[in-house]
Formats: sequence, structure tokens, C-alpha cells
Amino acid sequence: MVAFCQPATPAQMAGVTPNIGFGTIHFQTRLGSFKIIDGRGRVEFDFNGTVMISELKGKFDVTGKVRKEYDKHDRVIYTGIGHVVVTGEWRGIQWFGKDLKAVWYGAGMIRLSGEFDKDQKTGDVWYDDPAKVNYWPGGNTMDLPNPQVRPGYNPRVEIKKKG
Repeated sequence: MVAFCQPATPAQMAGVTPNIGFGTIHFQTRLGSFKIIDGRGRVEFDFNGTVMISELKGKFDVTGKVRKEYDKHDRVIYTGIGHVVVTGEWRGIQWFGKDLKAVWYGAGMIRLSGEFDKDQKTGDVWYDDPAKVNYWPGGNTMDLPNPQVRPGYNPRVEIKKKG
């Protein structure tokens, strides 16, 4: 079997200027939640559950059988079965529910929380290569940076060279 990389397609990058500091992350689960913290770029997902978008500087489109539950204080919440496309910068995009399939082209941090479904499965998450799949965490949380960074790299540590 040959593995083909799955970088963001032009459709998945629509409305976003390609950026060398952006990466692509795919994630899907039958039962769980996620929060994309201090993100930017483009997120597109199908869902069944509740979505909250907070402090968005950009635009979003929600379609499907959904209803708006809340729209105040720079937060909007939708519940139902639908499709969401968010483009721009945001403080948080949060979802919980079931039947999620998503792709995010951009930069930031995503926190995944999972539960086991009736078949004892949690879900999948991968960067560009679907052959390098990671399992969605079950019963705990996992933080992943986008773009993916090399092991041991900490963006908060600045290395100064002696001059």
C-alpha cells in the first residue's frame, strides 16, 4: 500500500493566504470534543453537537439543520447537525458532540478530548500523512500544535547565540 500525503487542498485553503508558518491537521471522531486555541487560518468541519466560536476576526459560515443558541459578548453558539467554515483569527473554536470530520489549515493549538464509542473507538488525528495517524485520546485530553513541530521543540524557549 502506498501512502499519499494529504496537505490542504486549494478548497481547504480558500480565503487564506498561504503561509510558511501554517500546517494542515485532519481530525475525526464519533464522540468527543475539541478546542482550537488562539488559532488562525481556515477550519472546516461537519458535526453533530454544539459549536462555539469566540473572538473571531474574520468570517464564518454555518449551514445545515442548526439553530443559534447564543450571540453576545463576541461569542456565538450553534447546536444541531451541520457544516462550519471559519476563516480568519480567533480566540477559540470549541465543539462537543458526535460524528465530527474536520480539517484545519493554519496555526495555533488544538486540544482534543475523547470518549469511547459503542465500538470502543475514539477517533483519529493526523497531519499531512494519513499513514501517520494518531488516535484521538480516550478519557483524557491531548494538546497538538499546528503546524507540527519536531520532537523536543518548545516555541517558548529562545536560544541565544554567543556573539
